[in-house]
Amino acid sequence: MKKTIFLLLTLAIPVSIFLFLKFFGTNTFEVPCLFDEGIPDCVDSSSPHIVPVVEYIGGEAKNLISSDLNGFLVFGVLYGTDLENNEDKMRELVRIQDAFYEVGSPHFVLFPHEELGDIRGLMELCTEYGMEQKNYSLVNLKEEKLMEFLRCGIALIDNVNSEFDNLVLVDPEKRIRGIYNSKDIEQTDKLILELKILKQNM
Repeated sequence: MKKTIFLLLTLAIPVSIFLFLKFFGTNTFEVPCLFDEGIPDCVDSSSPHIVPVVEYIGGEAKNLISSDLNGFLVFGVLYGTDLENNEDKMRELVRIQDAFYEVGSPHFVLFPHEELGDIRGLMELCTEYGMEQKNYSLVNLKEEKLMEFLRCGIALIDNVNSEFDNLVLVDPEKRIRGIYNSKDIEQTDKLILELKILKQNM
């Protein structure tokens, strides 16, 4: 009899905690906006920083695959003439895409690092690795405009460091929500997790 009561109590306690948290607890995790006071050393009065529309920069683009740039965006840089250096990054981009297969992938906005980068070669690379064409845009900008956008538009580089392996997650309100190293699986796992949280909360 005592064993039965003990067993019932043992089962009842975690069930009670679960029910309490389900109905009265708040099980939410916030993904904060970055750069609440603007990007350092950039002319920016936004609070938080708002990413400029890519078409504004794209006025001088050599190539622009037009797409609907609403919703969640992931910005990144590919090596326009060195396709082998893109392979690890492409695997992670496809992994991010596939994690949202049923609920809608974020849109990837990718810039060749070199001006006049091999857009056709990069398109073939994206296809080879399984990127769906509707899920990405390749934008080739003049070097000066590209560096300006990478530094003061999406904070991917600063005056000292160039972090071309990083990916920048932007929400539908054009706020930066995270910067992640595309060659670190734990970092891209974090991007996937935080994007799922943002999608759930918005």
